Amino acid sequence: MLSSITTPRAFRVLGFSISTSTVYPASPPHNHHIHPRHNPVILGGIGTLQAKDVVFSFKQWFKSSKNVLLMDRIFRILADLSLEEADAALARLRLSLSERFVLDVLAHGKDVLSCLKFFDWVGRQPGFHHSRAAFHATFKILTRAKLMSLMLGFLQNFTELRYVHRVRFYDTLVMGYAVAGKPEIALQLFAKMRFQGLDLDSFAYHVLLNALVEEKWFDAFRDVVEQIRMRGLDNEVTYSIIVKNFCKQGQLDEAKAIVEQLVENGRIGLNGGHMVGLIVDALCKRKRFEEAGKWLEEFRVSGMVSLEQAYGVWIRDLVRAGKLDGALEFLHSKKEERYVLEVWGYNILICRLLRENRLVEVFDLLMEMKEDQILPDKITMNAALCFFCKAGMVDVAFELYESRAEFGLSPNSMAYSCLIITLCGNGNTDEAYHVLKHSLEFFNTCIILFIFFF
Repeated sequence: MLSSITTPRAFRVLGFSISTSTVYPASPPHNHHIHPRHNPVILGGIGTLQAKDVVFSFKQWFKSSKNVLLMDRIFRILADLSLEEADAALARLRLSLSERFVLDVLAHGKDVLSCLKFFDWVGRQPGFHHSRAAFHATFKILTRAKLMSLMLGFLQNFTELRYVHRVRFYDTLVMGYAVAGKPEIALQLFAKMRFQGLDLDSFAYHVLLNALVEEKWFDAFRDVVEQIRMRGLDNEVTYSIIVKNFCKQGQLDEAKAIVEQLVENGRIGLNGGHMVGLIVDALCKRKRFEEAGKWLEEFRVSGMVSLEQAYGVWIRDLVRAGKLDGALEFLHSKKEERYVLEVWGYNILICRLLRENRLVEVFDLLMEMKEDQILPDKITMNAALCFFCKAGMVDVAFELYESRAEFGLSPNSMAYSCLIITLCGNGNTDEAYHVLKHSLEFFNTCIILFIFFF
C-alpha cells in the first residue's frame, strides 16, 4: 500500500486540479471513519473537492455503457429463475432482438449455462431466426470453457432443435465441429456435402479454414484454400488466414511477402492492419521487437494501410514483454494521428501500471478514456476501483462500490481485496466486514484470503 503519491502532478476531475502532492497516510488513526458522501478530497494548496463530485463524474462515465445494465439483468434472470419463470421474465423485457444484440449479450456473459439458456430462448422467439454468426459465437463459448462433451452433444442433437430448419444444416455442423477442434469430423461432413452436390458458403468456408490453421492441419488447409479460390470466394479474410498460417509455421518472410504483394496490387483494405498485426505479434513472440517496430513504421510511412489494429497489437505485446514505458511512449506519439486505442488496450496498460503502482499514469489513462468517450467495461471499472484505493481515496472507492448496481459493476477478487485492505488500513472495519461478507457470495474464501494476505 502506498503511503503517498510522490510525483508532483495534477489530476483533473470536473475541471478541478487534484494535486498528487496530497498525502494520504496508509494507516491513519484507528478511530478515523469515512463518510463516503461527504468526505472531501484534499487538494494540494488549491482547496477541496468533495468526494461526491469525483464519484458523480465516474458514475456518469460508467453509466454511459447503457446496454450493460440490461444485459446484467438478462443474466440475473437466467441464473436465478427456473426455465418457465425465466421465459416469462425475459418476455416482459420486450427485447428488440437482432443479430448484433444477440452477439453482444453472448459476448457479455460469463456463465456458460446462462449463455446457452439465452441462445435457446432467443431461438424459440416467433419471427426470429438465429444466424450462423450466433451459432459460431455459441460454439466458441463452449470451446473456451472446454466443455467438449456438451459441445459434441449439442451438435449430435442439432437436428432435434426447433429452429434447425432456419439455418443451413451442414454449414452449421461443419462450423461447430471445426470450432470444437474436431477438423477430421468437419472435413468428413464437408466431403459428404460435396458428394450430395451441396457446398459451404463463404462464412462457413472461412470458419473451417481458420480452424485448420489453429489445429495445424496444414495439408488440408492448402486444399480448402484452393476450393475457396476456385469458387471466387477469396477475399481479405482469406488472405488474413493465409498470413496467420505462415506465422503459425514460423514462415514470417513468406507472410511479409504476401502482405507486401497485396499492398502493391491494391488488394488490401480494412483487414490490412489485421494482417500487419499478425506479423507484428509473431515477431514479438520470437523476441524480434526491433524488427517488428521497423515493419510497423514502414507501413505507417507508406500510408497505404489503416494500422489501428496493428497499433493495438504492438502496444499489447510491449506491455506483455515488460516494455511498459515503450508502450506508453508509442501511444502518446500516435495522438497526432488521432489514433484512439480500444478499451481492451487501455485495460492492459492500466492493469499493468496498477501492478507497478504508477498511479499518475493510471489516472491519466482513465481521464483520456473518459475524454475520448471510450465506453468502459467491467475490467476498466474494477481497475478504477483499485486505483482509488491505492491513491488513498478510499471514500470514492467505497461510494462507487456501494453504487455498483447503478452501472453494472461486478467487482472481481482483486478489487474486493484491494477495497477490504484499504478500508482496514483506514480503520473502517465495519465497512471492510460489509465488503468481505458480500465478496464471499461470489468468491471462495481461500481466494480472498490469499490475495488479502499476499
